[in-house]
Amino acid sequence: MQNYPDPVIQLKQAALAKFLGIQKESLRESSGTLYTFKAFFHGNDEAYLVLTDSEATIAAGHAVQEKLWLICLETLFAYFDIDAYPADVLGNMKTREIRRVNDELKTLIYNTSGMDPLKEKMLSCGNRKNLLADFDQMEYYQDGYFIYRLY
Repeated sequence: MQNYPDPVIQLKQAALAKFLGIQKESLRESSGTLYTFKAFFHGNDEAYLVLTDSEATIAAGHAVQEKLWLICLETLFAYFDIDAYPADVLGNMKTREIRRVNDELKTLIYNTSGMDPLKEKMLSCGNRKNLLADFDQMEYYQDGYFIYRLY
């Protein structure tokens, strides 16, 4: 059985290559998914999501659930004008501990308002780029696709 390239992936890859000003052959498709969508790698230190408008909204909704710990810390620090950054926790806690905290926050939210109102409110405030573009919190547009740099 022969594998044929996915035409949607090919279009996304072409849009990203054009955006970066490179040959599309220099981009690699991720083997897994992030927020249910494939990512693309350029070199060893760049990763991108390339999504339609509706895909970006879906991905951002998934990101809300995965980044509750980050959202809570950012909000708390901003509210009390504390000079600290949520990323500081990454050097002091194990990934397993962060996931546990995030799961506990999910439980709290599901047992109060539910996740949908939080997702809707965050996305209505224009937070899609902040949720998806970890590198620069920017949303770029190329040939019908929104591009987000992950790292």
